[in-house]
Amino acid sequence: MCPVRLERARIDGDRLVDVDVDDGVVTRLSPARSTVPAGDVVDLDGRRLIPGLWDEHVHVRTWAVSTRRIDVRPATSPEEVAAIVRAGLPHADPGLPVVAVGMRDGLWGSAPSRLLLDEIADDVPVMVISSDLHSSWSNAALGRLLSIDLDHTGMLREAASFAAATRVEGLIADRADGWVGEALADVGRRGVVGVVDLDFDDAVGAWGRRAAPPVRVDAGVYPRDLDAAEARGAATGVPVNGLVRVGPLKVITDGSLGTRTAYCHAPYPGTMDRGTLEVPPEELAELLRRGAALGLAPAIHAIGDAANALALDAFACTGIRGRIEHAQLLTEQDLARMAALGIGASIQPEHMLDDRGLVARFWGDRAADAFRVGSLLAAGVDVVFGSDAPVTPLDPWLAISAAVTRTRDGAPPWQPWEAVDVETALRLSARSRIAVGEPADLAALGEDPEPHRLRTMPVDLTMVAGRITHSTL
Repeated sequence: MCPVRLERARIDGDRLVDVDVDDGVVTRLSPARSTVPAGDVVDLDGRRLIPGLWDEHVHVRTWAVSTRRIDVRPATSPEEVAAIVRAGLPHADPGLPVVAVGMRDGLWGSAPSRLLLDEIADDVPVMVISSDLHSSWSNAALGRLLSIDLDHTGMLREAASFAAATRVEGLIADRADGWVGEALADVGRRGVVGVVDLDFDDAVGAWGRRAAPPVRVDAGVYPRDLDAAEARGAATGVPVNGLVRVGPLKVITDGSLGTRTAYCHAPYPGTMDRGTLEVPPEELAELLRRGAALGLAPAIHAIGDAANALALDAFACTGIRGRIEHAQLLTEQDLARMAALGIGASIQPEHMLDDRGLVARFWGDRAADAFRVGSLLAAGVDVVFGSDAPVTPLDPWLAISAAVTRTRDGAPPWQPWEAVDVETALRLSARSRIAVGEPADLAALGEDPEPHRLRTMPVDLTMVAGRITHSTL
């Protein structure tokens, strides 16, 4: 790889510098045009240069496949979903299930019905996956295909839904790896230099067979794959393939708000149901210990306040440090405990804007405990941002905008006291700095990152490990 100079880059306010890059790292910072370049020159002409952006929570294969599914996110009722799916049937691949994504039944006025999907496709398997990925709605033909007993609703939740969706995706396994490559080839357009891949099916094994990606990837390990991880010597940080490394041990301890399975201290309105606890506390502690013995850093999915409390209990009793994924509902006591234990938070600010109606409907009396950002930082918790793609788009600028403005589409800001400033949001979206010896993972912006333009921020150049992956220059 030849040395590259990014000339006249603007950093630290209005300071113009030349950034020399060689062998994947920043080798020199010097005042603009004050030294002789050693290699190719890219003139940034005063554009703002920032560290490249990471998405700390992505389901990569699921995201890549979802871009080719029927999108039902605009639907506000089961009937509207059925109509969208019906319109998509003529374009479906013969012999394969028809899959739609983006169902948000938590906001509907009526419940899904298997009969409704049976009526539009009696002999074609149909699966509609929720926007949060934690539930699915299917017809009888899908049940027959997978030998699953579906009740009159056609709904599957949590482990049963994940298992069914994984089997359906398995029917297109021969295509999915190519779709992953195509999808990741485009993320440089948004300044992305790395992702944490927490897909549900042996991401480490998948990246061992795929072509090396154009971005950094930390590939997660789930409990069912711990034996394989041990056999591979797959500790967190171990190289897998090009820029791919082994990532964290991911443990899903509860459900989600949209599926009403996030495990909470209080029941959901009008029920005695507190959600779903997927992993008992003693089992979680044992998983943390086994992961630590293998060198795997833990990333614990916890959304409800009770699930977060139990995750912190497990961290406390084992003395192991890691991070909680989502941390969407946190009591004041547990927020302070999280900081004291040194547990990080991997959060998805765009979820806040998608779910503010769900918070009002199901967590209304605890809304102040939901989707904290500023409070986590004020308490001293290490915070990083992600998308949970395909739950929200793989675009860090959406997370940055949500964290800064707490609004979109002209709506009033939601709990604006939890907002952070632009520079903080950028820091929480990156892993490196612009300094000698740091990775040459960089992005040059087409405009200054002011709050009103964050969602559509133009990125003119992205560099990953010293290689330009996107440029409009």
